[in-house]
Amino acid sequence: MESKFWERGNPYQKELADEFTIDPNSIVHSLQWPNTHVQIFSFQEVHHLSKGRTSYLYWVGYRFDGRSFPKFDLKPTRTVSFLGRGWWRKVSLPGQIEFESRFALTGENGALIEQFFTPGRCAAILSREWPRGISLKAGSHWLLAHRETFFHATSGSDSETSVSKEIQELSSLVTGMLPVAEALTDSQLAEQSLRYVGLSQDTSHSGRPWWDRLAFLLLGTAIAISILLSVFFVGAWWERFDQAILKTEARRYLFAAFFISVLFAIGEWLVRSYHRTKKRAATQLEAHYSVFLN
Repeated sequence: MESKFWERGNPYQKELADEFTIDPNSIVHSLQWPNTHVQIFSFQEVHHLSKGRTSYLYWVGYRFDGRSFPKFDLKPTRTVSFLGRGWWRKVSLPGQIEFESRFALTGENGALIEQFFTPGRCAAILSREWPRGISLKAGSHWLLAHRETFFHATSGSDSETSVSKEIQELSSLVTGMLPVAEALTDSQLAEQSLRYVGLSQDTSHSGRPWWDRLAFLLLGTAIAISILLSVFFVGAWWERFDQAILKTEARRYLFAAFFISVLFAIGEWLVRSYHRTKKRAATQLEAHYSVFLN
């Protein structure tokens, strides 16, 4: 099976809309990953929020033509808040204490889900390594893994590196969830996973992990220094500024409104700049996918 790329939508967008309420108009950059035993797709679901903000939900879908799954959600308990675990764990599996302590399982048909999660299947899932921050949905012919990110590092001067990192993240997500899909289907799917691993290694060569770590270190140092300086100096500076310029309550309120407006404008500019550079980087995805996968 060869890889294919769709800039918007994918061949099964109606199934995804009916089964998982994924809006077809929100699906972008679908890629079909080669595998002889299952159809594998990755795509982004883009949500345009208020004030020009955008969130991206990364999906990897495994579609099995000859198999149907009960509708359920499965996620590690570490991704569910402590207070919400009791509410999320709607489906209880008798005798599976370790499984229920590590995973939160929900679904519409509890009896059918309980029948699907046999002791052997639960043991197989427990023996697999579950990628961090990933949740799983199932229904009809699909197993869907997803990860949400609100801000993905992208800049106009570094768009090629950003796209390479995005491809690396997708390939690691496909590879990481294949063992889980195997455990849920009692099948062998990972025979071509070495190809995805190779893709991750190849694309990572264009990145600059040492620079990223240094940037984070410098940012953390700058924040720490700013906090220390604010503790020692900002209080005294504010007192002098208030006595020399503000003086009255009316001026203090006007200054507060002006200060908040400036911070809001800076935030809006940063978000819009990110959105523009994200679009520029996304236009390179098709060319990169074609080069790396074919």
